[in-house]
Amino acid sequence: MFIRLRAARPEDWTGKLSDFLVGLVFLSATVAVLLARLPDAWVEAVDGRRWIIRAALIVVLLWLNQWIGNLVRTILPRAPYLFGRTLTVRERGRRVRLPVREIARIYVEPRPPGERDTFVVALKNGQTYDLCPIAWQGAARLYARLVRALPRPR
Repeated sequence: MFIRLRAARPEDWTGKLSDFLVGLVFLSATVAVLLARLPDAWVEAVDGRRWIIRAALIVVLLWLNQWIGNLVRTILPRAPYLFGRTLTVRERGRRVRLPVREIARIYVEPRPPGERDTFVVALKNGQTYDLCPIAWQGAARLYARLVRALPRPR
């Protein structure tokens, strides 16, 4: 699906709470879609098969659920996110916005036992920023999107 917002969810209570709240909103909206009275014009357009409209609305809700989940994750203090051509990471307690065109490479940095391996972003000027641990939910999608956005070596 076409979503230009990618975010990784921290594995702490804030990430779990955000997933719970997004799931609660999705379930509430799904119940509303299943119980709502459909417009007669819509029902006539599908020859009286209401389930087709309800299924289409639930598919739209699934797509919106991804958007809402990513939007909520951008608010979380430790969550890195990519919106358009700007990557936002946490560095020393503040958010740092990094243009994707300034990123030279992204790689996995092994950490000592007891710590998690982490995605690291290296800029063209030599600075490096820890993105997030590779085990975080959404980290792999964020990594894949960044790799696709980087210029190809010639």
